[in-house]
Amino acid sequence: MNKESRTGNGCVIWTRVSTKYQEENGGSLDYQKSLCEDYAKAHGLVIKGYYGGAHESAKTPGPMIKGMISCVKRDKGIRYILVSEYDRFSRNSGQAINILNDLTSCGIIVIATKTGQDTRDKNGFLMASIALSLSQWDNSNRVDKFVNGRRDCLQKGVWVEPVPMGYYKEGKSKNTICRLNETGKLIRQAFLWKLDYCSNSDILSRLKARGLEMSKETLHKILTNPFYAGKIRHKMVGNQLIDGVHEPAITYAQFLKVQEIMSDRTGRYKHRQDTPEGPLKRHVFCSSDGTPLTFYLKKKNGKEYGYYKCNQQGCHTNISALTMHEKYASMLSRYDLPSVMACIVEKAIRQVLKEGNKDVTDSQALLKRRLSEVEKQIKEAKVKVATGQIDGDIFSVAIQELEDRKGKILLELEKCRNNLSNSEQEVEEIVATCCKLGVLWQTASLETKEKLQNLVFPKGIFWNHENRSYRTPERNAVFDIIDEISARYKMTTEAENPTSVPLCGRRDSNPYALRHQILSLAWLPITTRPPRMDCKDRN
Repeated sequence: MNKESRTGNGCVIWTRVSTKYQEENGGSLDYQKSLCEDYAKAHGLVIKGYYGGAHESAKTPGPMIKGMISCVKRDKGIRYILVSEYDRFSRNSGQAINILNDLTSCGIIVIATKTGQDTRDKNGFLMASIALSLSQWDNSNRVDKFVNGRRDCLQKGVWVEPVPMGYYKEGKSKNTICRLNETGKLIRQAFLWKLDYCSNSDILSRLKARGLEMSKETLHKILTNPFYAGKIRHKMVGNQLIDGVHEPAITYAQFLKVQEIMSDRTGRYKHRQDTPEGPLKRHVFCSSDGTPLTFYLKKKNGKEYGYYKCNQQGCHTNISALTMHEKYASMLSRYDLPSVMACIVEKAIRQVLKEGNKDVTDSQALLKRRLSEVEKQIKEAKVKVATGQIDGDIFSVAIQELEDRKGKILLELEKCRNNLSNSEQEVEEIVATCCKLGVLWQTASLETKEKLQNLVFPKGIFWNHENRSYRTPERNAVFDIIDEISARYKMTTEAENPTSVPLCGRRDSNPYALRHQILSLAWLPITTRPPRMDCKDRN
């Protein structure tokens, strides 16, 4: 290989780190620069320039090293390039060796100042090539360990990636814990509002009033992200759904319910004309194949009769609506609250509502802070226009925006106040509703019937054609509470206070979720509710 002849003692210094981790763990740019300057001083070399000095990839030659090589080739007074170690050129041995070959052919000597090795002769060039190959091997091992470590963490439910909106991280590697921040608490509210069938635009408006603005697309991504339900999914583990160790915003059951609401699978959103005679359609499923039953009318002797039918091919489920309705009302009556339990359940419901109201009071406090901030901004704007700091046009636009924001906050505050006051006022109506479920369903309007069905059995029920009976896989948690109280009432000898054990102490309970489910029984129009009764009058 022909070498260009160069003389003199001019040199340049090259420093590089590819990641912030390298810079913070013994490979900082200042440390590299110090090694090179000390070597130049000790060997009488004249430093004619500094290159690099920033993050640049270790995989491909970046613009900084290309610029340095071009400059060194043009300046015949530069004979040496000083680096702390050879891998500062690159951890890709083939790429770095090609760079060294090119520099050597121009008569430029590269010196690793940490060891004193250089590319002056073939032996030095060989040692440099070996050092570069070892660096590439070490880098590959580091990558393998890093990838395997990440995969192991993910398989154990530890999220080591950047966290989604509403979370912050503590710890490192397997000790990483993701927790909800203040934004995360608002996102939890967004899920609960969606469970209450709020539209996305309404949710966005409520969040904005509380100081959190986002686009419709962002809200949709949040509402469909299982991370907020305590689950993780990543391509490194085959996109499996794994139980995470991070703090969930909602339960997984609530998350699935939100997905059903958003995909219009609950029957709450009607796109077809409703048939008043068939309230159970799409609410009752065939136990044989899981198909929702449809409803149709058939004329006989000049009269119309209703029937429910499974449209699955080969299924012969076809039952009279009269029979289905009688059995449904009878089944609901089994969940009627015994009159002797009314007062006890009322006390327990008040206890649950009191515990569940914490989120509402927290939301109220946040809104009050936001209101105070906006009122302060309005006052400052008025002072500025009065003192001539801003003109009238700018003031008009700003004050309109601030007044609109204030109005939305006041509206949300009023909703919070109503939630807190109404929950107490409506407890008796809720208990009265639970006392007469079967009768209420039979006499109610189509809308009321469907709401009651979806409240008691949120995931629907199944009809067994062979046994001619209903099967109820899941019901509203409120009725679990009533059963729990009834069981305690029968077993306890403390007749004065049979509900002394807090209901929300159960492991699977969620105070806010129970509050939401309890208040969901208060949706009935006041004219259709059973009248208020004293405990002694309930029967």
